[in-house]
Amino acid sequence: MILELFRWLQSLSFMTFIRESGLEYPIVMSTHLACIAMFGGLIVITDLRLLGWAFQDKPIADIVNGLRWWKRVGFVIMFAMGFTLFGSKASEYYPNPYFWVKMFCLLLVLIHAIVFRPSVYNHPEQLDASPVIPTRAKLAGALSLILWTAVLCNGRLIGYYEPPQQRGRVVSVGSASK
Repeated sequence: MILELFRWLQSLSFMTFIRESGLEYPIVMSTHLACIAMFGGLIVITDLRLLGWAFQDKPIADIVNGLRWWKRVGFVIMFAMGFTLFGSKASEYYPNPYFWVKMFCLLLVLIHAIVFRPSVYNHPEQLDASPVIPTRAKLAGALSLILWTAVLCNGRLIGYYEPPQQRGRVVSVGSASK
């Protein structure tokens, strides 16, 4: 059922256009990578401040609130471009274990956001009022670094996955096995 959904998505005219284009696919890929750099860099800055490892001269609230809008912009563009890349070659992603690990890590990122948003990210000024950075803020920063690094690494590994050969034979796309 999931494979059929992936094939349907890949068959949409827009996804076919992106996949078969000479210039558009590399532009989408480059935009995706640029937004990963922007979004990822801002996440690292926020997490390092939550951990108390960097930017200690700045209040946590200034870092969290000051970068929030830029992180959102970077995330939306990154997600849109990533979804376009996925959709254009969805059936190739289906057997790829790195794709599924990345999706699982993104699910964990969502859970992380649900758990820590109310107590850390929505009220960073309360963290500044504490004499030491609260454990929940440090935990949020550490888990965020770990999860986003896992997403990034598995996303990169997607491109290097090669499906196993069928019974010692290399089978090319479009050829019929007998």
